[in-house]
Amino acid sequence: MAWLFQYMSYGEFTRLVICLSLDLIEYLVPFLITPFVGDLLDVVGVATCLYLFRWYGLVAGLELIPGLDVLPINVVTWGVWLAAKRQRDLLEAS
Repeated sequence: MAWLFQYMSYGEFTRLVICLSLDLIEYLVPFLITPFVGDLLDVVGVATCLYLFRWYGLVAGLELIPGLDVLPINVVTWGVWLAAKRQRDLLEAS
């Protein structure tokens, strides 16, 4: 596990685990697909991503579109945030 922290910080890893957890909960618990409960979990996921990633968390808003629940949108949001963060770090370093 130590090799992982050569490529990402503890904060980045923690955010990834949170996003993976949100996506896995939707896949593993069948009653969370029902309209009201599923939508409530989607709103919680969007709010969590907005808190963790600021405006990059708006990508998680795709969870609210019917039919896109099968995609790991929270992990995609983390990926977009990480790519933008790495790009910003490279620009600041040069």
